[in-house]
Amino acid sequence: MILQETPRVKHFGIQRKPLPLEPTILVREANRRRSSLSVGNSSEIFYGRLEFNDGLAADVPAKMPQADKAHEFMMSRTYSSPGNFDCSIGRPMRLAEIFVAAEHALKKTISNPDLQKILSSVENFEQKYMELTKGAADNYHHSWWKRYGVVLDGEIAAVCFKRGNFDLAAKSYEKVCALYAGEGWEDLLAEVLPNLAECQKSLNDEAGYLLSCVRLLSLDKGLFLSKERQAFQSEVVSLAHNEMTNHVPLDVSSLITFSGNPGPPMALCDGDTGILSVTVWSGFPDDITLDSLTLTLMATYNADEGGKLRNSNATVLKPGRNTITFPLPPQKPGSYVLGVLTGHIGQLTFRSHSFSKGGPADSDDFMSYEKPTRPILKVFKPRPLADLSASISSALLINETQWIGIIAQPINYSLKGAVLHIDTGPGLMIEESHSIEMESYKKAGQGSVGMANSGDATKDSSAAAKDCSPAADKHFEQLCLVSGKIEFPDWAGDVASILWIPIRAIDDKLARRSSSGAPEKRSIVDRMRTIALKLEFGISKNQIYD
Repeated sequence: MILQETPRVKHFGIQRKPLPLEPTILVREANRRRSSLSVGNSSEIFYGRLEFNDGLAADVPAKMPQADKAHEFMMSRTYSSPGNFDCSIGRPMRLAEIFVAAEHALKKTISNPDLQKILSSVENFEQKYMELTKGAADNYHHSWWKRYGVVLDGEIAAVCFKRGNFDLAAKSYEKVCALYAGEGWEDLLAEVLPNLAECQKSLNDEAGYLLSCVRLLSLDKGLFLSKERQAFQSEVVSLAHNEMTNHVPLDVSSLITFSGNPGPPMALCDGDTGILSVTVWSGFPDDITLDSLTLTLMATYNADEGGKLRNSNATVLKPGRNTITFPLPPQKPGSYVLGVLTGHIGQLTFRSHSFSKGGPADSDDFMSYEKPTRPILKVFKPRPLADLSASISSALLINETQWIGIIAQPINYSLKGAVLHIDTGPGLMIEESHSIEMESYKKAGQGSVGMANSGDATKDSSAAAKDCSPAADKHFEQLCLVSGKIEFPDWAGDVASILWIPIRAIDDKLARRSSSGAPEKRSIVDRMRTIALKLEFGISKNQIYD
């Protein structure tokens, strides 16, 4: 009766061929014995019946004497054609006939009324079967033969699942799935895991149900049809966006993995920002949209957790290889490896700590649970990145327009796109009627920045040529001062350059181009003029030189 029941449709619309539960071996054995009789094996004729496997018997007419029956059988075999003989054996038995013969034999051989009651209905049989199986499973567990006990737990789960007792079924199925997963028996896991998922959905166990869906997606692709795997993904997305009542954390380490890109690690100076590119592999069968992504960096030489890189834009992961970029804020000096990838799909929070092997772009082998040792980022210790100095150090004439030269020198760092803020102190102003000139130099002289003594004589401007010689591939450009700042041209990114700034020292006590007569002694403080320079450079203009 159990075997003849119509199998129910599995969850997710999974299509499976029915397992070979029918006792076809019994049919083969019965027909084998009947075939042996057809060729004259009279040893199997015994006490008026033909003996079959496991006590099954087919009655032979009892009125015929034994000798006559054997003689008739032998004669009918002798005088009949091999293909059409007439004997008491008849045609081979069908399965339904063997069922009837088996039931008849059991009723004749079972004398225990309790056992007869057990076999009288499916419900009684299942109840006794549960008691025996539970006892055997407990004995295996107590004897530390846990694998055998778990297998019997699966039998108990199947009966509970059939009865609709999903709570007990889920507990037993979890043990079975843990065993199958630990042993790597994915074929068996594919048969049991959908039942566990259906139990969890019936029990409104959102976290467990989502985890089961992820585990189903993580199994070998050949175990399920494409539309079945798409149904698993649809369940995850549907729950995440529509039906979930609470935020549920989900580990997708078996489904989403990540790694740094091949090649040397990204190198940054202290305080630099950048864009970090990471390769992410998706095991989902279709595109899936992630509302946000966060990547944690881990320092290699200590237990400190590095910064968290956030990509707040919606990201679409395609099946297979994806390249994701993260804005990289300034990090502390040191080496960093990838840590944990987290994100959100609707109300679902997922987490992955599995690292990809980082193979070639066309490689399908994307799973590796070993933490990578190759750094993805190196941040160097603080060092001088640029220098500003005066081209010459000379006195200024009061109330006269003159040029001062400021040398900008990159130190193994690009000044491309740098911005120089110029702020003149008291008694000094920039002549806006003149443009600021910038030219390249192959050697920069050393001197004090922007100091001028108003009491000394003016030195010839040709002194600058003694300290800084023009380069053969000289660049020259006129720049405009906008809101107290100028922007470096692209060619000034990697070469030393000099800025010529027109300024005028002011003294209200002296009229312009007037003779002061007998010079009045003034303190050094009154005769000093200062100019404040602030150079902003780097990718995000966060490197500062004052």
